[in-house]
Amino acid sequence: MGSHAKDKLNDGVAPKMRESLDGDAVKAATGQVGKLSENFHYTQVRCGLVRANVQLLKEALEEAKRMLKKALQSADTEGFEVNPDGSVSYPPAGEKGDGGKVPEGGTVTGTVARSSGKAIDPGRDASNNADALKRQAQAFSGNPNATKAQAIADDIAAAVKTATTADETYAPVLRGLKADDDLNVSDADWADTKRDTTASRKAADKVGADLPAMPEDGNPKDSKAWWDGLSRDDKDSYIALHPSAVGAMDGLPAEVRDEANRMKLAEAHGTTQTELAGIKAKEPEKFTRVGAIWTTSGEWREWNEKYGDRVKALEGRRKGMDAVQARFDKTGKKGLPQAYLLGFDSKGEGDGKVILANGNPDEAKHTVVHVPGTSTNLKGIGGTLDSMDGLWAASHKAEPNASVSTITWFDYDAPDDIPQYVPNTGNTGQWAEDGAPTLQKFMEGTEVSQGGADASHTTVSGHSYGSTVVGQATKEHGGLPTDDIIVEGSPGMQVKHARDLGIGADHVWSVAAPSVDDVAVREGGRMMGLGEDGKIPNDPPFGANRLDPGDHASALSGHGSYWDESGGEPSKGLNSMANVVVGHYDNVDVLPRIMENQ
Repeated sequence: MGSHAKDKLNDGVAPKMRESLDGDAVKAATGQVGKLSENFHYTQVRCGLVRANVQLLKEALEEAKRMLKKALQSADTEGFEVNPDGSVSYPPAGEKGDGGKVPEGGTVTGTVARSSGKAIDPGRDASNNADALKRQAQAFSGNPNATKAQAIADDIAAAVKTATTADETYAPVLRGLKADDDLNVSDADWADTKRDTTASRKAADKVGADLPAMPEDGNPKDSKAWWDGLSRDDKDSYIALHPSAVGAMDGLPAEVRDEANRMKLAEAHGTTQTELAGIKAKEPEKFTRVGAIWTTSGEWREWNEKYGDRVKALEGRRKGMDAVQARFDKTGKKGLPQAYLLGFDSKGEGDGKVILANGNPDEAKHTVVHVPGTSTNLKGIGGTLDSMDGLWAASHKAEPNASVSTITWFDYDAPDDIPQYVPNTGNTGQWAEDGAPTLQKFMEGTEVSQGGADASHTTVSGHSYGSTVVGQATKEHGGLPTDDIIVEGSPGMQVKHARDLGIGADHVWSVAAPSVDDVAVREGGRMMGLGEDGKIPNDPPFGANRLDPGDHASALSGHGSYWDESGGEPSKGLNSMANVVVGHYDNVDVLPRIMENQ
């Protein structure tokens, strides 16, 4: 119910308001809708944890019940009596001894679980040595019922131990699933939810929750088959307890990954802001007055030495998360479709991870996967997200009757800078080599979740060093599952010719801005050896279709200006990229070809 209400607000109410209204009133109103949506999202996540914990507790108790029932049936078959304390009484039996008497019966108590149960601890009132002596005495008593009764008592003890462990494990976890009695979902609430998620996952591990194991190799086809084979309860448990794993699993439906990653985003924002607030609370006054001069205080310098780098990192992380949320909040504005968060990590290796789609790629007739380049990080991801908003709008305008999804794929450690003017310095292709397998897997997963190679016309876009990652993926992994490749300001793709990218040179497109910094990136890449035999994509001998960037201001403004608009209209270059995306090749403005031997 929480999920349904949240989605109705996010995907129905707020977008319609942004689409048809404008001004301060609608901003205030959508802000209130956003707060209400967050309440429902928080309710959804908390109830998801309650449901998962209760379900796994139920399964553990059912296992204990099954073990106990089996032991009671064995006792009934043997004619033994099970006492209220779990001990088992057995009758006299066996061969008569020297005195002509049958060995006496007795009562035994289970102390150590056998292989049939989950418990392994000895009873509290008996030491291991005493237990061993007792069992040895039973073996020599001559009564065959003694050993049988002991085995049954052990199974009963194991069942009780299993139930007790489950109860003791889940009681504090469930008691911790509380919420403040107000309507403000604070960062502290989400940070608390993160702790509760961790505690719930540990509880499941402790009781040996019987969740179907994830595929080990991460193959998208195997992942999809695994997910499709799960029960609804197991799917809900995985999303609640393992949002990181589910959110990163290529091949799963976009809606599932989005749900898991939005949980991660909310929890990460909460923990980040809570930690940042705690550090800032310790910050002393920065300036102090010495006579007539204001200077930085010693206390503040000491604080900054200890916490300054951490504060910058947390503030950068928060800025990136706010940019993702800002994209959510733009849904409906100028027709922008719902956003799907297909990947998110604020604390992973490198500069974090964001994979965000405009529109559901599983249902898109045309799909773009865009790989950003040098200096991309979580802190500055907002600019790339805006660029993909612009490409979606231009593509939708070029083909308004077909669904389009533009995906920002930032799931690799991008270089902070390339020493552009110093050739052969270090392994400048290492970032591409590391990122290429991840890109290949994502593309395969997108194709699987869409329903096959023919379900969507697909374009891969690579800006700056992102184009190098694209080239490396085609070079090392037998090509990418894509119909077209567009590169913007490429410093080199580590292949000699467009035909080496595996989709035919006619479906490779390059655009280059005439700005100084764009030229510097391209020529720097050439000098660094990112282009095989010194060829980079916008060189005529490379064999790509060279797009006309246009002659308006945005074409001249810089290395990242390819998705800018001019007077509310897409630039000539952006319009051409959009027509490639929707397969309208006749509407693409291409510069004249020059003979390759020139």
